[in-house]
Amino acid sequence: MRKALAALIFTGVVFATVVRLVDGGPAPGDTVPGGLTLPWMWQATVQQDPPGPASILAGGDSLGFRGVEDYDAEGKVAAVGRDGDYRMLLYADWSTVTPGQDVLLSPDGRYAAQGYLAGSTAGEYADGLDVVDLTTGRSTKYTGGLPAVAIGYGLTAAGCCAPAAWAPDGRSLLVETTAADVRRPGTATLESRSRLGLLDLATNTVLPIGAERPADPVRQASRGAFAPDGQHLVVSEGDRLRLIDRTGKESWTTTLGDRRYLAGAGAFSADGARIAIAELTGCLDRCDRDALAARTWKVSYLDAATGQPATGPDLPAVTAMAIRALGWTRSGELVVTRHEPENGAEKLPDQRWSDIGWEETGHITLVALCAGGAQRTLLDPPGDVTTMDVAADLVRAGSFGGPAPRAAAFPARPVVWWVVAPAVVLTAVALLTVWLVIRRRRRPVLISD
Repeated sequence: MRKALAALIFTGVVFATVVRLVDGGPAPGDTVPGGLTLPWMWQATVQQDPPGPASILAGGDSLGFRGVEDYDAEGKVAAVGRDGDYRMLLYADWSTVTPGQDVLLSPDGRYAAQGYLAGSTAGEYADGLDVVDLTTGRSTKYTGGLPAVAIGYGLTAAGCCAPAAWAPDGRSLLVETTAADVRRPGTATLESRSRLGLLDLATNTVLPIGAERPADPVRQASRGAFAPDGQHLVVSEGDRLRLIDRTGKESWTTTLGDRRYLAGAGAFSADGARIAIAELTGCLDRCDRDALAARTWKVSYLDAATGQPATGPDLPAVTAMAIRALGWTRSGELVVTRHEPENGAEKLPDQRWSDIGWEETGHITLVALCAGGAQRTLLDPPGDVTTMDVAADLVRAGSFGGPAPRAAAFPARPVVWWVVAPAVVLTAVALLTVWLVIRRRRRPVLISD
């Protein structure tokens, strides 16, 4: 029996040694890593062991990002800390949660904002925007002073909030608030409504911006962007773009049409003088995967003071289903995420659809667009990483190409026992069987007269 126990201990040591060989790696520091690995299925959460300020939020379609139904959270996002730690944000059965759309990393990488967070220290099911501090694991809920609203069939929903864009100083956010559903004229169909607002984190108040509108039509990557001074922002309303100040006062409005969009939350140039507009060439309404993959995007500009067309750096066109502008570097490059379509992806007219969404994206890369037509790939993650958001301070500094940290297997969440326990039991049973066989063979044979 002692031999069997020794063998079991030896197996545990071997397991620990193998894990250690793939445990952790070089810390990227204050730079965007040049590579990523996939998180472990049982990766520790932000609440368990905070990673500190993150360089990247990443999501995808591996087991580390999507748990097994009924046993683990189906929606997961990895916060990659600047010391190389991978820690998870869990979203229960919200399997399609998308960094850069549904969960946003603050400009300094310290906070992540989302409409819902499983295991939140501020109350998992409490209404409001959940902003989690990645240095402490503690969350704060913001309601903006907005009451719950009726959404039909006797149901209500929280009035506040889904994040749309962080202000440069990290003290406020552009958010989408929920409005009461209305019936479409002449039908019995309920239409979801929303409204943009400016959420001040210090006062927990929301300043409504613009009118209520259908919840889906605005392109998710193009909802709004703050000017570098934080005092002005542009917001999308249908095919219109408006420049407003923090009181909601409008400076100008321009119509973009159905093929021109605000390039993303990082659309303002570093000096605040220009706004990047992404112009689509290719399939618009009824598109299969090949047509989506063949789309091209070219950047043009608006004058931030007037809303009129402006000149700017001649950046290369990008072939992709979608691009999303994260910001400009000090050297004048526009950093974007480049989204390739998932196998079987399809866009139909009037469909609820996001060209940067989890379900639609099959592969994502981080790319720098340079004046004169050059294009640099900054990060090409493993294929199962399909969504990401990047800290704006690192984009602005042009800090890319850092060491690629490896996800450490420990510390772990309790779900690890669904993997380890069966292996330990099977090993123990096998060793016990071997011991019994050996003992039986060594048993002395009695010879009778």
